[in-house]
Amino acid sequence: MSQLYARSILVLALLFGLLFAVGAGILYYYNVPVGFAVAFAVGIVLLQYLISPFLIDLIFKIRWTVPEEISPQFAGFLRDLCWKRGIPVPRFGIIDDGNPNAFTYGHMPGDARLVVTRGIQQMLTEEEFSAVVAHEVGHIRHYDFIVMTLASVVPLVLYVLYVWTRSGRRGGSYAAVVALGAYVAYVVSQYIVLLLSRIREYFADEHAAYSVSSAHSIGTALIKIAYGLARIPQDQLQQDQAKKKQIAVNPSRLMGSLGICSFSSATPMALYSTTATGHFSFDKMARAMQWDLWNPWARIFELQSTHPLIARRVLAASRIAYRRRQTPQLDMPRPPKESYWREFVMDLIFVAVPYLGLAVGGAGLLSGAYTLHTGRAEAMLGAQQIAWLGPLALGILLFGIGWMLRLAYSYSNQFRRAKVEDLVGEVAVSHVRCIPVQVEGQVIGRGVPGLFWSKDLVVQDDTGFITLVYKQPLSILETLFGLFRADRFVGRKGVFRGWYRRGPAPYLELREAVFEDGDRANCYYYAFAWIGAILAALAGGLILLLVSA
Repeated sequence: MSQLYARSILVLALLFGLLFAVGAGILYYYNVPVGFAVAFAVGIVLLQYLISPFLIDLIFKIRWTVPEEISPQFAGFLRDLCWKRGIPVPRFGIIDDGNPNAFTYGHMPGDARLVVTRGIQQMLTEEEFSAVVAHEVGHIRHYDFIVMTLASVVPLVLYVLYVWTRSGRRGGSYAAVVALGAYVAYVVSQYIVLLLSRIREYFADEHAAYSVSSAHSIGTALIKIAYGLARIPQDQLQQDQAKKKQIAVNPSRLMGSLGICSFSSATPMALYSTTATGHFSFDKMARAMQWDLWNPWARIFELQSTHPLIARRVLAASRIAYRRRQTPQLDMPRPPKESYWREFVMDLIFVAVPYLGLAVGGAGLLSGAYTLHTGRAEAMLGAQQIAWLGPLALGILLFGIGWMLRLAYSYSNQFRRAKVEDLVGEVAVSHVRCIPVQVEGQVIGRGVPGLFWSKDLVVQDDTGFITLVYKQPLSILETLFGLFRADRFVGRKGVFRGWYRRGPAPYLELREAVFEDGDRANCYYYAFAWIGAILAALAGGLILLLVSA
């Protein structure tokens, strides 16, 4: 799933989630009938559907233009494709950012917008670029804006039913059973909506495969974009920088500051990659797919994602090539000799360790409360302190120790030089287990193209590109960096140290960036996390000693 999609959904969820939470709370307080509450929930979704495209227009720095700016051949392809599908040519926009991305949004085919970044046009071949655009046209043709909006209504209504029945004030134990069933259905429905979204992505990929001459073009485009196996030519980077210096004021920078994108209003592709020297290597492609196919974390991420795993989409494109009697460029890679379940189990253990400490403290609190309630305390003088402060302090102590163990497992300062194309082939890595690396390259854009407060950066070396995740102990520091500092680093070369990780896509959690002129950007989350863990352990231990004295 692309960062643009994930973060846009997060922003929109926060905006409309806040509105829904406050509105639902007011309705519940005044004992409004459940029918009105359901109508309110549906109204929130409808409001989101109606205004989201306009909010996207405001927040992203999109330069509206005509398809001919890409090339006359592309403009002809887009017009012909839309004519064959019986839809109007969507409004076409470009985001001047090196990070490759493409997305579409709107209410229906008649007012759809199709946006691409400069990076995706420069990194892909002409046919691959056409396949990406055909994928987005597929979303428009399939009415995915409306389909996903209707699907998103169901979890919200189920949640309203759960809230209105959980108190049992209108049905006693029967209402409690109904509430439990509604909550279970709510959780299940969320995963069903995500499944539907992944199915729509397969449909859009199929549309792309049948819209261009080569069925596997969408697959190679996804590989280049998702795994960072494509790159902007150096001469093009220099031209873009010169053009950027000539522009004193970009009108798109004057747009508003409301965040948005949702299932119903936008369908970005999972894009963020870059390739070696312009020549695509299928050996590297197969190696990059290994993580999606064999790491156990991949399946977990896919269950929670709006997009299928890239490797599975590529293999689906290969099957379409077979049906079209074309020779697929990639077959299913063979399973590796080693299993990665041991690493997966170790990751789970270290993720859980801090919370196990809190669980021990919680169990102690319950035991102490029971002791006081039954009058079993050997000495009532100070019994409450022993019953409550002791277990609480133990929980804090164990949490701090567990946190330190997790940090020691998840971070390392033995940085080694690495290339992007080598990193994406690593399988024994996750969002918990890292590889400390040092990458030399040039910043080509922001993590979310066109979003003026995007704090992450995208760096390209001579083999590919990768997203640098800028992480601080306070989110306000990240926002301030995105607003006032991030843009000045675009186009500059430097050395970037951090921890390579894998989520749905590869990324580098940045520790420090040192640029050629000596300017630098540092992230302090790692240091403050250690300070917090040590302080928690010391505080818990000190309280435990005082209580025991």
